Amino acid sequence: MAVEKDVLEFIIIPPYARRSKVFASKERMEAYLGNRFPGYSFKVARLGPVGDDDDFCILPVMNFLGDDGHSYMCNEPKSWFLADIASACREFDRSGLRSCAA
Repeated sequence: MAVEKDVLEFIIIPPYARRSKVFASKERMEAYLGNRFPGYSFKVARLGPVGDDDDFCILPVMNFLGDDGHSYMCNEPKSWFLADIASACREFDRSGLRSCAA
């Protein structure tokens, strides 16, 4: 029996040189991404360096445990969706000033 499921969870790895600044606002960034992409969850991880040292690395959590107790692979997310997540990470205002009303 084939079980298919889309990826719903992503691990975000910040650029190595900026990871301290990103981790200072880790919870806000995870909430921001969750609001920007409803139905998905995000965890900022202190891994690295991974991928491009100058950009965010987006890792989809590709496996899940089925009702039968076996491990299955999720459907691979579209590359444009991963690019949208990386773009949202770059746009995130770590200072929090953008959300203040004037």
